Amino acid sequence: MRLMLGGMPETTARDLFGAVRDLAEDAGYLQDWTLLEQACDRAQPDVVALHVGSRPAQVLGMMTRVRAMWPAMHFVAIADYPSPTLVQKVTQAGCADLVVLRECPQDLRRALEQILQRDAAATADGSAIAVIGAKGGVGATTVAVNLADQLAQRRKERVVLVDLHLYLGDVSTNLDVKPRPSALWFLLRGSVADERTWAEAPPMHSAGFRVLGLDGDMRTADPVSAEQVVYMIERLKERYEHVILDCGAQITEVSLAAASAAEHRLIVLTDELSARTGARRRRDAIAELDLGPTPARAVLNRAHDPLETARATLEPVIGMPLIGAVANAWLDMQGAMERGKTLRQHAPRSPANAGPRDLVLALAGEKQDAERRERAFFNFFR
Repeated sequence: MRLMLGGMPETTARDLFGAVRDLAEDAGYLQDWTLLEQACDRAQPDVVALHVGSRPAQVLGMMTRVRAMWPAMHFVAIADYPSPTLVQKVTQAGCADLVVLRECPQDLRRALEQILQRDAAATADGSAIAVIGAKGGVGATTVAVNLADQLAQRRKERVVLVDLHLYLGDVSTNLDVKPRPSALWFLLRGSVADERTWAEAPPMHSAGFRVLGLDGDMRTADPVSAEQVVYMIERLKERYEHVILDCGAQITEVSLAAASAAEHRLIVLTDELSARTGARRRRDAIAELDLGPTPARAVLNRAHDPLETARATLEPVIGMPLIGAVANAWLDMQGAMERGKTLRQHAPRSPANAGPRDLVLALAGEKQDAERRERAFFNFFR
């Protein structure tokens, strides 16, 4: 890892660098903490250890802003005295650790060793599916929930459902799960979480998948950057085979960042004019991300016709492939939501269960086709 030190006499920083040289490379010395953003942009350190001095609130505020731009970067606060108030402020700023200057370099070594443990080798190589509503009320959350359920049943793979509809998300309410820790906590504080927290802290639903919901008034929370969204998704993909992202229906920096980090982008619509129009708008917004020739596919919710029939009528209108359809079973869906259950749990014989199940098979088939093409390519040159 690359370490940048700052906010202390240069001779002190040089001594600390020498004492931890076996753990970190020298990424430079920062004399003026107000230039933290420019220094991080230039040097791209993995860890920044900054002495907060007599103005901890201002220094920590700067750290918070820079962390939003580079979520993978770790920040360590160095203090003369760790008062309870300072410890609380350091935690709120999302710093990886707080070390005491007079106890360095031992304290700094401990902090760096813990960061190295947090960044240990991943245990999975998963993929993410961004589920986006063509407009409000088309049932994107319902599709995301039941897709997560069906994926969790398939070979008992590890699945996490993430609510990224930051201001109106209701995944945790619909599934009757306490959102602690919440998706927002991982977005803003994920860099300080260890491996076990990422893998085991998201609450487990009775259907067999974990849930990162939302809690409280989101309007009072710190702004979330696209970089933080991408960082959280990449970390989750290291620990789960499948990451389902409920992005809501709004086209925002958060939803577009999720679409860019996902391997699959599904736009949920119903067969009505406003939903068709909304689907085209979201298709165009995702196409601007330049993610490939077919960056988004559609899923028809509350379908009355079979998939093939719906494809013939809808695909020419919305301008993208229709990859799945969920039958109209409003009473079954509503009953499941009222009980905090998935559709499979509440109404196992409902015809609507076939939609998410077939959607899982379609996505799995695409992955298998890609793997077969890759094997055939390499076999050709043997």
